[in-house]
Amino acid sequence: MWLGQFISQFGSQITSIVLIFWLKEQVGLASVMGLSAMLFSLFIAIFSPLGGALADIYCRKTIIISSDLLAGTASILLPLAFYFFPDQLYLLITLVLLMQLVLGAVLGLYDPAYSALLSNVVAKEQLPLANSIKNATIQGAVLIGQGIGLLLYSQFGIISILIANSLSFYLSALSESRIKLPQQEAKPVKATHTLSDSKKIIAGMKQGLMYISEKKSLKSLLLLIGGINFLIGPFVILLPFYVEQILSVPDYWYGYLIAAFGGGGLIGYLSLPFFKSRVQDWSALGRNSYLFFGFLLISLGVSKNIYLSLILFIACGSCFGLINTMIETAILTNTPDDKRGRVMSIYRVITRLSLPLGMVISGGLVDFYHFTIENIFIACGIAVLILSIQQFIQQKLKEVLAL
Repeated sequence: MWLGQFISQFGSQITSIVLIFWLKEQVGLASVMGLSAMLFSLFIAIFSPLGGALADIYCRKTIIISSDLLAGTASILLPLAFYFFPDQLYLLITLVLLMQLVLGAVLGLYDPAYSALLSNVVAKEQLPLANSIKNATIQGAVLIGQGIGLLLYSQFGIISILIANSLSFYLSALSESRIKLPQQEAKPVKATHTLSDSKKIIAGMKQGLMYISEKKSLKSLLLLIGGINFLIGPFVILLPFYVEQILSVPDYWYGYLIAAFGGGGLIGYLSLPFFKSRVQDWSALGRNSYLFFGFLLISLGVSKNIYLSLILFIACGSCFGLINTMIETAILTNTPDDKRGRVMSIYRVITRLSLPLGMVISGGLVDFYHFTIENIFIACGIAVLILSIQQFIQQKLKEVLAL
């Protein structure tokens, strides 16, 4: 399960950074770059509720394997288009955006099943560690993949990278086929879907939403995780322009800053088991992490020194990783297994949609309303401080964060 995740994430992250810079080279607009990520996450958001309902009805292992096979088959079409129509720029940009829709839909089915399955294959007391390893694996793939993506792009070209990305999904499915399930998770997959099956899936999605609406503490956790992902979006999409216009350093510093954030994220993800054994009041840890994160974002808006920004990116990554892992583990721990897929689907909707939404909005503010990058960064930091103070005054958070 771990190996399959790493392989597919590694290929996807290399492809992601290559396509971002390819779009930057072709159109040079932050809003178009943000639109690509927005479309990807929009279809994750649309299909995640369906994926969550399926994960609570059918075999979760079968769902993640089938999703990888479908993603690999669909993604092979993109390098073929680049090979046969290299001069058709508008066609290629359109296909890149359409492929984001397809892969987003597949990932919407994959993510809830994967997260719910993790809780089936590890003991409850080991879930914080397992979840930390899962998120650290994703961050490690981001760190390595995006760190070498541009180097591979310059050496092998975009077509080879897109083909390798497609193959990575097949290798991931092969690895996941060796997952051994507990007996209670080995649900049979029906060969045909009857009308009653469809009604059951729709009813399951409604029940998941009703369950979340009745849990105030769960809604607070989802608001916190959505808020932090939305407010980190401007830093993702505006980073190439921040490096060029504010820090006035060569483009390769973009990779160093990404690596700094990713390395900090690894520290944050893997620090959760350490804090679990030493901190009693998790709500205080979460509040302090959130407040510190807000001050770090404000500092990035003020900084004009590349080395200071490098340190701030490491610290931001650590806070971001710790907060994300803490909240995701709290949601998994406090959700019953028969509803876990649907709750995690809403979690994926929020995290996947809020980040690119922040990217698109901030990109539009810069391109069309001429907001300065510094002011956007500072405003994001202030918003984090306000959100953390407003949410952590609720006593219910102490219960769900008592991991």
